[in-house]
Amino acid sequence: MNIKKNPPKELERKVSKKYQDVKISYKEVYYLDSEVDEKTGIVIKEKQVPYYTKDQVTRNLKSLKSAYLIAKGAASPEEIISFRKKYKIAASVLSIILGFSKNTISNIENEGVTSLPSGRLIKLCLSDMTILSNYIKTCSAIDPAKKNELIEKLST
Repeated sequence: MNIKKNPPKELERKVSKKYQDVKISYKEVYYLDSEVDEKTGIVIKEKQVPYYTKDQVTRNLKSLKSAYLIAKGAASPEEIISFRKKYKIAASVLSIILGFSKNTISNIENEGVTSLPSGRLIKLCLSDMTILSNYIKTCSAIDPAKKNELIEKLST
């Protein structure tokens, strides 16, 4: 008899902690399973405890790092997404304007902040239209008509 077991449901919770003297909050993912008594090997079905797969540990560490960098002044993925939607600027175009590889902004939006200097630069540019306009004006990878269109969007 072959019994199929439903895979466990991935859970998430908000974790708040102090990390390198900075109080941060981030989303952590995990599964619940029955506790096992380490001495006897007996499964205690009534007591559920969190456990983490290798993939979840990696994702949780990325989430922790991103939250730390945001607390230190980097732009959050949500700030970037909101800004791009407001001004109707593609992630690839914003990446190019700021001098990053084409997919950098999209990667930050999906996976979190990976570098404090990049995150702070992005935050500064998103909060100061003069700086961002200057980046657009000096960007050789964008044609003049597109530059004017982008600067027009930022001035509204």
